[in-house]
Amino acid sequence: MLASTIVLATLSAFGAAMPTSNNIARAGGPVAKPIPSSCTVTPLIPTNPTQGYLPAAEAYITLLYSAYYPSPSSNKTELAQECLEQCYGYGDSTECKTAYWAESVEVPSSYYNSPPGTYETACLFFKERLDDTDFTPDAEGHGTSPYAATITC
Repeated sequence: MLASTIVLATLSAFGAAMPTSNNIARAGGPVAKPIPSSCTVTPLIPTNPTQGYLPAAEAYITLLYSAYYPSPSSNKTELAQECLEQCYGYGDSTECKTAYWAESVEVPSSYYNSPPGTYETACLFFKERLDDTDFTPDAEGHGTSPYAATITC
């Protein structure tokens, strides 16, 4: 009886320590998921703008997800693409319709991971397809190196 209890306890401990599938929910940001060629990505901000662009106040009504991290970034193109692919990977790949990435974006007071009022790199997801009128030029040096695009599948 004691031997079977020890064996059962040992097997239970090993079973609990086994790695699990990657298909379970986990903490952290959405996984970057490659966008299939059957989807259309439509840029919303001019390439290499001479000024920054920020989402208009009205756009924040459809904000789905936000992440802020320290600036400056080393590879802006790669990080903007990762933000776009994370947008596509959010939920079941149909929830996020627009992604925005830029440096020097003010961190809102409601954000949990950075002090409010600081300026960091932002990756924002919107649940609606925004258009170019939903982004406003900023001549004060905020929203620099911006990238925004919609995903239509």
